Amino acid sequence: MNKIVFLINSLSSGGAEKVLSVLISELVKQNYKVEVIFLEKNDFYNLPKQVTKTYLSTFNGNENSFLKLLYVPIFSFKLKNYIKLKNIKLIQSHIFRANFVNIMSKFFGANHRTQLVNVGRISRYKELGFNGKLNLLLIKKLYPKADLIISKAKGMQDDTQKLFNFKNKQIIINNPYDIEGIIKLSKEKVEEFKFKKNKKYLVSVGRLIALKRNHELIKSLLKLDNDIEVLFLGDGNKRYDLENLTNDLELSNRVHFLGNIKNPYKFMSKCNIFISCSETEGFPNVLVEAMICGILVISSDCISGPREILAPNVDNEYGLLFEVGDRKKMVEHIKTLLADEILAKKYIKKAKQRADDFSVDKIVEEYKKVLLDE
Repeated sequence: MNKIVFLINSLSSGGAEKVLSVLISELVKQNYKVEVIFLEKNDFYNLPKQVTKTYLSTFNGNENSFLKLLYVPIFSFKLKNYIKLKNIKLIQSHIFRANFVNIMSKFFGANHRTQLVNVGRISRYKELGFNGKLNLLLIKKLYPKADLIISKAKGMQDDTQKLFNFKNKQIIINNPYDIEGIIKLSKEKVEEFKFKKNKKYLVSVGRLIALKRNHELIKSLLKLDNDIEVLFLGDGNKRYDLENLTNDLELSNRVHFLGNIKNPYKFMSKCNIFISCSETEGFPNVLVEAMICGILVISSDCISGPREILAPNVDNEYGLLFEVGDRKKMVEHIKTLLADEILAKKYIKKAKQRADDFSVDKIVEEYKKVLLDE
C-alpha cells in the first residue's frame, strides 16, 4: 500500500493543525504509513516518530500574508518535483494555501489525485480587502480542479456552494477527537494558575483575534457577580487591546490571560462554563473538547459549526446559543446555568454523549474511505 500523504501549511497552534495531528496519530496507531509535506516549519504539535516529514521551505509562518500567497506557485513547482520523485498518487491538503499549492502543482505537470479539506467559512474573505479578494479568486479558479472537496460542517459546504456552486464531488467529514487522550490530559494538575474554591470560572480557548470577539466576554463581567472570573487560553494580535480594555474597565483582577497552553484541557476541566463569542467558525474544535472535559458550553450561533454541534435537532439540545454580538443573551445563559445545578448536570451528561459522535475511531473511518479509495 502506498503512503498516505498530507499537505498543510505547518503544524502551528491552530485548530486545523490539531485536527490533522489527531488524525495522523490514529492512522499510525492502525499501522498506516504516513507522510506530511509542509509549506513552512512551525511545529507546535508533535507527530508520531514513524511519520515522514518534508518541508518545502525554511519559512516559519510569520511571513507577510501577501508574500505567502506570492510563494504559492514556487511551492507548487517544488511539490510537483517531489510528487514525481516519490511517485505519489494522492495528496490530501488542509488549509487554503496548502489547497492552492496542491491543485496548482498539476499546472506544472503533477499527475496525482487531489483532495482539499476546507477549514473555514470561505465567504469571510469578502471582508478582508485585497488579500481576501485574491484568495477568493484562487478558490474560484483552483477548487473546481480538485477530485474531492471535504468540508468539516454542512454550514461550511453551504457557504461555499452559495458563492461558487462547484460541480465536483463534495462530502462532509466532521473533526475527530481523541476522547480518551483529552480526558486523561484534563485530569492533570494545574501548576500555572491557582483556582479558588469561592470563585466560578468562564474559559475561552483560541486565538485572540478580532473575529473571536473576545471583548464581548470581558464586558459581560460587568453584568455578572464579582465571584465570576474569565480565563483566556491562547494568544494573538488583539491581546494588547484586550488587556487594555480589561484595565480600563477595572477588571484586571477578574480576567486572566494565560497565553498559549500545551495542555488546555487541565484548565478547562476545572472551569464552570466554556464561552465562544466568535463572529465566524468552521467546525470549532474547542466546543467539542469542552464537552469532553465535562463543562458547560455557551456559544455564538455563528456560521457554521456551533449549531451543528450543540443543536443539530432542536435548540439548546447540548449547549446554549446566542446571536453574534448579543451580550445580553449570553449573560442570561451564564446566569441560568450557574444558578440551576440540576439543569447544568443534565447538559454536562448530554454533552458528553454528543461528543462521542466525534470520536477519532469513528471519524478516521470516514477519512480512510476517501484516502484509501483506489
